[in-house]
Amino acid sequence: MKKIFFYTLLLCMTVSSVDSLYGQSIELIKKLDQKSLHIAAHRGGHLAKPENSIPAIEEAIRSGASIVEVDVRATKDGILVLMHDKTLNRTTTGEGEIAQRTYAEIQQLYLRKKANGEASDQVIPTLAEALRIAKGKIIVDLDFKEERKEFVAKTYDLIKKEGMEEQVLFFLYDYKEMSKIYRLNPKITLFPRARSMKDLNAILKMKMTSIVHLDESFTAIERLNQLRSQGIYFWMNTLGEYDDQAGKHGKDAYGSFLAKYPFVRIVQTDFPGIWEEFIKTL
Repeated sequence: MKKIFFYTLLLCMTVSSVDSLYGQSIELIKKLDQKSLHIAAHRGGHLAKPENSIPAIEEAIRSGASIVEVDVRATKDGILVLMHDKTLNRTTTGEGEIAQRTYAEIQQLYLRKKANGEASDQVIPTLAEALRIAKGKIIVDLDFKEERKEFVAKTYDLIKKEGMEEQVLFFLYDYKEMSKIYRLNPKITLFPRARSMKDLNAILKMKMTSIVHLDESFTAIERLNQLRSQGIYFWMNTLGEYDDQAGKHGKDAYGSFLAKYPFVRIVQTDFPGIWEEFIKTL
């Protein structure tokens, strides 16, 4: 009993320490602390359902993923929707730029089952609809693709309105935007990308988040493991080569990824179900 109490106290101290150092959602960090490795479903469960659709989010939840990644853009009349591409061509029955179409116009379109494939019965969802489906079930990583930066504030307002401040990661391609966006709402967890150790050090020095996206160029294992032990969460992708191998040969293909990148805590993948099966063998 004393040992259980000690480890519980240690976990609480670690979470409190991270929260005091980094401005972010403590509830989100508590959720991440429940597992040593988390899976993020890229564009939802998009191999089984239309990408960035409500069924794709539901598929991500069903697969056991901890996080669902979705892409955000805005219509001509300012409605925030899920859409990866600048144009409607690849994933819907429509054409042209989504920023040049009103919400009413895009509601007449249907998402395609696969890229450039046949139409499904699903329409483009709003971000509000997506957040409501995910609430209390899965963390949402928002990949903000919209080029009109004034919609960042509108996205933050919507996250607050839907009561999702504790359940959202807001991805940043340029970590230098962190300070400006952080001021909009420190409760929402920023999730920047680092392209070098210099970038990573700059991000951590800002003390605004403990969750950072790395790419395959990061190989300073000893230093990154040290940071992991201090409560830093490193996100990496297996999109491409590793996912291709797993799709062809099964879950064991992911073993070499973890051997090469032992510091990773969050993995984004097109195969959340296969990853979850692999985790069970660890």
